[in-house]
Amino acid sequence: MEKEEAILGIFRRNNGYAKTGEILKAGFHNHYLDLLLEKGAIIKLKRGLYRLTSVSADSELEEVCRIVPKGVVCLFSAWDYYGLSDFVPPEYHIAIEKSQKVALPDYPPIKLYYWSEAYWQLGITYVKIGNTEVPIYEKEKSVCDAIRFRNKVGKDIEKEVLKNFLKERDRNIEKLLRFARLLRVENIIKRYLNILL
Repeated sequence: MEKEEAILGIFRRNNGYAKTGEILKAGFHNHYLDLLLEKGAIIKLKRGLYRLTSVSADSELEEVCRIVPKGVVCLFSAWDYYGLSDFVPPEYHIAIEKSQKVALPDYPPIKLYYWSEAYWQLGITYVKIGNTEVPIYEKEKSVCDAIRFRNKVGKDIEKEVLKNFLKERDRNIEKLLRFARLLRVENIIKRYLNILL
């Protein structure tokens, strides 16, 4: 019991995460991780990486904001947050201004996008998650990003995001077109709107 508590202390010092290597380095055997798994105190995220069950996905996004302090939730993570795509990204997609330098930990998995300042600062809003104001791009800008990056994210995702946006009762087409104009995808979006509306 004492050893298990000491291992849980390692997790707490690492914001709820620990690697098998860290546990072994501290002088504990793998057996104790198995016991904590059985008791439901921790969950296995992937081989060699564990998380306290008390750390929620929301807490994880708060942690990502601390790791990348000037980062903005974008692309797949934004589409997931807004319910515009059924695809759940295996990593957090975060945009930063291209002159920024960020050292990323092994976990949580984060994919950084380095954007010019003008593009990076356009359309940032904040949503409350836990105790943190999380910066995320507005829904309409996120839809435009699906169009703008369609060759990288895939045509299926592009269409899914736009169709799901257009199904919403509170959709704001005027705002969508304003962002489309600023991001130079207005003609493409207007073509889609003529077909889909």
